[in-house]
Amino acid sequence: MTVPTTMRAARVHAYGGPEQLVVEEVAVPQPGPGEVLVEVCAVSVNGADLELRRSGFDGAFAPPRTLGVDLSGVVVQVADDVERFAVGDRVHGRRSSADRGTYSTYAAVAADDLVTLPDGLDHAVGAAVPVVGLAAWQSLVEVGRLARGERVLIHGAAGGVGHLAVQFGRHLGAHVIASDLAESLGRLTELGATETYDFRTNNVIEAVGSVDLVIDTVGGPVTDASLAVLGNGGRLVSLVAVPSEDVARQRGITATLLDSWMDRDHLQRIDELLVAGELTVDIGELLPLEQVAHAHELAESNQVSGKLVLDPTG
Repeated sequence: MTVPTTMRAARVHAYGGPEQLVVEEVAVPQPGPGEVLVEVCAVSVNGADLELRRSGFDGAFAPPRTLGVDLSGVVVQVADDVERFAVGDRVHGRRSSADRGTYSTYAAVAADDLVTLPDGLDHAVGAAVPVVGLAAWQSLVEVGRLARGERVLIHGAAGGVGHLAVQFGRHLGAHVIASDLAESLGRLTELGATETYDFRTNNVIEAVGSVDLVIDTVGGPVTDASLAVLGNGGRLVSLVAVPSEDVARQRGITATLLDSWMDRDHLQRIDELLVAGELTVDIGELLPLEQVAHAHELAESNQVSGKLVLDPTG
């Protein structure tokens, strides 16, 4: 395949609000050892992107910086030491590090951070799944150890992680309790929630009774308040806040801040569920790369259910 020398990328030259994002021409990267060059067909907007744009993770990454963690696309170049992929392969995955972004028309990515995108899955879904899908799966299965028949409470259940966690909970045979805005509750019931609560009109912590596992995608006071619904042996997994270790210890609870990771086996298992029709990814908005600043505004408004996806191909 013929690869151009330059590409479009959404970058920040100074950290701050969404207005700092600009789409500009930069050099196409060359794949290094263990890497492939991917022509990017879709990327998704994640919480890590917002934090990198705001602060560079407290200055850990200096600008200028291309944002983006996960992607879906087609392999166009392969390093000599890579055997898992060939030119023309459809792939998706997520970077293990934020040192280089994916909001671009091409991205050099470690082969170990990618899996084959199955036939029948489009690139918007391929981009939407890696970060939030792995976070949902790992929070319920790998860290939360959710078992059939257990009760799981999911805060922020209509969001990117939450709506997948609801479906994984259903798949695992759990009693799924979903908390979010009233307008999302019908959809959450369709996805497999057994009980639903509008957190604006209900004290969810008092309403749900005792549960075995809490998945927290909201943070703030919700994190520590959720410890009250867990008894001895209960588990709380937060994706956004550090739970109180003292309170958890006193109650015999395991409380964990999850930092999800790329795992090819986990992502391939999620893909199998998607292909089998047992899992649905809700795409909240699909926007061209040039509207990246608007996408970040939408993400920060917390008014979009499902995933925000950017299309760099236009």
